Amino acid sequence: MGGIRGAAATKTRLFLSVIMPVYNGEKDLPAAMESILNASCKEIELLLIDDGSTDHSAQICAQYQKTDQRIRYIYQENSGIVSARNRGLQEAKGAYVCFCDQDDIVAPLMYERLLNKMQSCGAQIGICATGRLINGKKSPYERIGDGTYEDEEIRKELLYPILFRGYDYDFAQSSNYLYGTLWKCIYNRSFLMENGFCFKRFIDYEDDWLFVTETLCAAKKVVTDSYIGYYWRVRSGSKSHSCHFVENIIPRMRKYSAYVGNYLTNGIVDKDVLKEYIEISLCEHFVILYQNEAGIPKYDKEKRKQYHVEVKEYMESVDYRTKLQCQKRLKKGVFRRKAVLGALRYLGVERTFCISRAVDWLERTLSSVQWVVMLERRLKRGKNEINHSNTML
Repeated sequence: MGGIRGAAATKTRLFLSVIMPVYNGEKDLPAAMESILNASCKEIELLLIDDGSTDHSAQICAQYQKTDQRIRYIYQENSGIVSARNRGLQEAKGAYVCFCDQDDIVAPLMYERLLNKMQSCGAQIGICATGRLINGKKSPYERIGDGTYEDEEIRKELLYPILFRGYDYDFAQSSNYLYGTLWKCIYNRSFLMENGFCFKRFIDYEDDWLFVTETLCAAKKVVTDSYIGYYWRVRSGSKSHSCHFVENIIPRMRKYSAYVGNYLTNGIVDKDVLKEYIEISLCEHFVILYQNEAGIPKYDKEKRKQYHVEVKEYMESVDYRTKLQCQKRLKKGVFRRKAVLGALRYLGVERTFCISRAVDWLERTLSSVQWVVMLERRLKRGKNEINHSNTML
């Protein structure tokens, strides 16, 4: 294997398990698989977990499996990405595991660089920088510096920037700019198994965030690499940019908060930090409630009316006006949160729905415009913006 050293590499025939959930991904699936198979790290297994595809994804996977013995194709009835990722964890044989989405691209040296760093110091998690791929053009997305972190350093430099992303708190200041995305991470599989980690979902697409933050709470040593090792392909019609209505969202939010609160209570020593997170988490849920309305069909006026009633009752039950102090700490560039929380503060519950709908339209319109994306990144990073040109492919 290209550059991988250490005794651990000889103990397990399959050194790295790459888990890729597959669902109707025929358009970009070949490019994603080839980027993994052509990476400098050769001792891998690529687990293709087909979650009931109805297009030509199965045929594409079967064709690639015939040409490369490192591929394992597993079909299951459609159960969602959480089920597919958990199936991948159950099937994985490598000493290390990572995840790749079916429409993204892995940079040639990502696996080799991170695995070398993880082995050299016995880290449980390795994290690299990431980029966006929009209309064939690459741009930085998550900025990660080179480092080795232990115990409280992990919280300060990696966990808090995720928990408090978009907010200006002194204890969450870090040279790293990262989201709770899973793509950038490689995990020691023994670490995951010993702690019983698996993917969960309560509201919508938060399973990445939950997995990343929960594992960071438990990790004792994490290494990071400034190399942009993963590119997220962005399309306006992709699942992450689509709108659908989440039924029973309020009880789901309560279950979500209880689960997160449990592992953060165990993982965060500074209880003042935990208190601040609980406060901003509630405001984040306010924003999600309004965003959820976009999934209601325009013709379904009765459902929209009922949802407005449910939101109003919930907002009044938590005395929402007293929970908006964190709005003052919002950074530049977090347009949705500024708009929704500001509207709640000055316009009230009902009028905020109009503001949220306007933000929905703007985000859908501008999400694939390259210069807008770059401006958004600069505004969010502020004075800490750095040049990534030397790490771009």
